[in-house]
Amino acid sequence: MRDRIRLKKTILSVILMLVMVALPSCQTFDSFVHTFIEKGTEDNTNVIYIGVIESKSGKNADKGNNQIKGIELAHKIYNNVNGQDISLIIVDDKSSTETAKTATEELIKMNPAAIIGSAGNATTLIASTYVGDAKIPAITPSATNPLIAQNNGYYFIADTTASQQGEGLAEYAASELGSDSIGIVNIRNESASDYFVSSFRKNLKAYEKRNGDVGAVVSYNEILVTDEKMYPAVRDLRNKGADTVLLPLQTAQANEFFREIEKMGMTDITFLGTEEWGGADFQKMLKKHPDIKVAFPYNSQDLDSAASKATVTKEARRFQIEYERMYGEEDIPTQDAALGYDSYLLIINAIEKAKSVKGEDIRKALIELSGIHCATGIFEFDSSGTTIKSVNIATVQDGNIVPVYTTKSRTTAESIEVAQ
Repeated sequence: MRDRIRLKKTILSVILMLVMVALPSCQTFDSFVHTFIEKGTEDNTNVIYIGVIESKSGKNADKGNNQIKGIELAHKIYNNVNGQDISLIIVDDKSSTETAKTATEELIKMNPAAIIGSAGNATTLIASTYVGDAKIPAITPSATNPLIAQNNGYYFIADTTASQQGEGLAEYAASELGSDSIGIVNIRNESASDYFVSSFRKNLKAYEKRNGDVGAVVSYNEILVTDEKMYPAVRDLRNKGADTVLLPLQTAQANEFFREIEKMGMTDITFLGTEEWGGADFQKMLKKHPDIKVAFPYNSQDLDSAASKATVTKEARRFQIEYERMYGEEDIPTQDAALGYDSYLLIINAIEKAKSVKGEDIRKALIELSGIHCATGIFEFDSSGTTIKSVNIATVQDGNIVPVYTTKSRTTAESIEVAQ
């Protein structure tokens, strides 16, 4: 009898080893246990499973891991809804579209009630196809491509989209800065940059219709992604007398651009960028250019600034306090951590409202949510799944990201025309 039991254990061990070798690289051992060893998520009516597909490694790892920290903090605080415990299943998409496909397919097999992720636009677009087919509601904390929500009706966007951010910066330039002469430096053949810039220009015109004269766009230049010589664009800005410049450049390009600006003594200009300027790489680079003035869309967690009081909620205060307790006072929460936290809160609010874990019911409840107070503001979604939300603008003071402006009206993302 003992020999038979020992033989069974040996066979099981061999099977486990063989299956583990065959598993996709994105699947963790914990995920394997959930899938093959335990009873299965659909059989445990006392637990609600929420899947998390995030970039724990690869180029988006910084964003992904910060989002996971926010998600895990929210789960620690709110781990029960409608009398049922919540359990997280986390998989790594490795910032890769190929791995995102496999990871999403494996996660769907675990039958989660909802999914949070991913950090990047490309990986989230891949995931959205499979999530839509499976009719599992999902929220991306940081991806901003409107096509993610438009693809299938089951993917929601917690952050403001590129079009909303462009609109917010236009209002900031006109209302807060009182810009007279505006310059734009765009990236040639870059659709995301084009959409950001076109929304900025469109809202400048709309703001002028509502409020009278605003500063005109006096300079427009395009550069290639690979350009290192920024002198022609900088010279044109100087010749046209630009006092504010929309500059949707990434870190390396912006570094070269700011060098040219400093050489020509043009540090009185305010440069408006994308929310990527709030990232660690850009902030590290900006320390080389202490005289450069910048502003960008960002949900700063510096809640003690007077400029942020209009959008500070009790949940934002709680996030700040509990984050420090969980991760220590030296770990400053990022926008990504806050958006991960908010994505979790939105899902459990929808589950509570739906009184159900069926995908169709949770999706319907998400669209019907209104006035949900979270760490980055007050949420509701439009019918496509993008947020209707004010845009927060931040700057950098003494090396810290601090809020300086919140748009007066909440914005709705524009739809993107898709070629048939």
